[in-house]
Amino acid sequence: CPQRGRRRFGGRRPAEVHPLPMALSTALGCLLLLPPLRLPHVAPRRCPPAVALDDADNLELEMLLDAIESLRNKVSSDAAAAAMQAVRDQRSIDSFISDLQAEVAEAGEAIERDYQLLALNIEEQSAAFGREKRNAMADRAATLLSELEAAAPASFRNRNALVATSKDSRLRRGGTVVVSGAESELGEALSAALAGMGCRPRRGTASCPATFADPNLPPSYTLRKEYQGADAVIFVCAGVDGGRGGVSPTLLTAAARVLPSSLRRVLLLSPRGVERTLQLSFALRNLLGQLDRQRAAADALAAAARRVGAETTVMYVETAGGGSGGGDGSGGGSGGG
Repeated sequence: CPQRGRRRFGGRRPAEVHPLPMALSTALGCLLLLPPLRLPHVAPRRCPPAVALDDADNLELEMLLDAIESLRNKVSSDAAAAAMQAVRDQRSIDSFISDLQAEVAEAGEAIERDYQLLALNIEEQSAAFGREKRNAMADRAATLLSELEAAAPASFRNRNALVATSKDSRLRRGGTVVVSGAESELGEALSAALAGMGCRPRRGTASCPATFADPNLPPSYTLRKEYQGADAVIFVCAGVDGGRGGVSPTLLTAAARVLPSSLRRVLLLSPRGVERTLQLSFALRNLLGQLDRQRAAADALAAAARRVGAETTVMYVETAGGGSGGGDGSGGGSGGG
């Protein structure tokens, strides 16, 4: 009680005591109260007494030491021999590796030489094979051409026949002139002019079926009869007289197959632009290839006329109101015999 503490100690609090000394004093008091500990008795260790060796024992000991020394020397020599053998083995392995590398390098060089020789051999064989194939293909092509030549019509087979001797292109009075495309205004004017010159104009057809121009079919008997005995033929092509009538390129190709041997002169009135298809105004007209077909047909007709000894004259002309807009009546001409 705080009141009692103050009365007993004259009003003063006792000093605080540290707990560690109190714990130590308590532990020591407990130890003093325990009975004494009895440990088991342990006899003291004593070293063995020294043994005296006699001469025989010393001799045996020396012999044992000598045996140990000889064994150590033997082990040392064996270790040295093993080390030397390891060095020799290592050297032999290095030598073996060097020899193997040399053999591999030599084998690689041999393989490279063989590869180069093989490449050259393959190149020569491929070149020889290519030449053989080309020769075989050329022979086959020649054979096929011969077969096609034999199966072609007679007119095609005779395309390289000798050109007949050129005849006098001047028309005699009373000569027969066939005017193809005479239904046009220009054709009618030409017919009238020929009649006034003493010639005998004869109107020819201006168109024909496409089969008449097919080289795989026989020539047209109708066209052959129409041009038979003619001294001259005039073709007024379509597009010359303002688009009114005219001969089609198909008729020109068909007529080239039936020109008579009596023919002396061929006059072809062709539209302008056939020889200038790259110019803008004529290129537009040639969008569907009309001018190209006209030029091809004119070339075929000129070649056929040369074969019968006739002279061909081509005039590029258009009358007023022609299709190209250049209806000034001007024209250009070219002739060939």
